[in-house]
Amino acid sequence: MKTVFEKMEFCAANASRQEEAAFTQTLALLADENWRVRYAAAVALGDRRDPRAVDALVQALRHENEAPLFEQPKLPGSCPAGCNIPFEVIFPEGTTEPTKEAWRRRGRVIQAAFLALGSIGTAAPGVLELLHRYATDQSRDYGVRAAACKALGQIAAPESLAVLEKAAGDEETCTKWEAKKGLKAIRG
Repeated sequence: MKTVFEKMEFCAANASRQEEAAFTQTLALLADENWRVRYAAAVALGDRRDPRAVDALVQALRHENEAPLFEQPKLPGSCPAGCNIPFEVIFPEGTTEPTKEAWRRRGRVIQAAFLALGSIGTAAPGVLELLHRYATDQSRDYGVRAAACKALGQIAAPESLAVLEKAAGDEETCTKWEAKKGLKAIRG
């Protein structure tokens, strides 16, 4: 596998295979230099639901937290997800291609890793801390907040109640609904 596409195809093709070699290779791809490959690996590991992937997913989240991101400032008249208002990404003059790529990546790998952790369903050390932090962090994209809430609901740890209660008041609809579903999962 040499190209980004080949690596992504490998992840997709091996997501449900229980072969050890495929699992090991997918874990390795979670650290690939290309964010699209890391995204595909996180999705595949979530489909696989193997608890042995938790540490690698947490490590990938830490790596993503250290990587620079470009976020466009909220513009007057903009709105959260679900709106049909057309928008255009406006990069300042002189913006480099790596910065534009950081914008394209902005929360996608984190979102995929959160959904994978939720699918695995293990509240391993460090996992809840990351999910709690992102579930209510208004500086994060709504997709990241919603994915954190969804994962918290799938894990259903009682210590997540306060975080999900706060997230249930989010102004963004997807985050609010995932938080409410998480509360229902924990409370029964």
